[in-house]
Amino acid sequence: MARVSNVPIEDMPEDLTEIMRAYDKELGGSGFVQVFAHAPDTFRKFIEFYFPLVTETRGSVDMRLTELARLRVAQRNDCNL
Repeated sequence: MARVSNVPIEDMPEDLTEIMRAYDKELGGSGFVQVFAHAPDTFRKFIEFYFPLVTETRGSVDMRLTELARLRVAQRNDCNL
């Protein structure tokens, strides 16, 4: 059960829905953006830092594979997903 609710897409700012589309294209999923939409200004600052980091400097490891590795590490460390 989720501890933080998702902000409905229709209630999200337009720029965050555009970010969701970019994540859908890059990762195949973007539902977590709806959680971060509770603090849109903070999320925008994160995106300003993180998007260039992963899109320009990711090297030869595919973004999807990187995300799968993150999920596996979280699982191995008994993190609640």
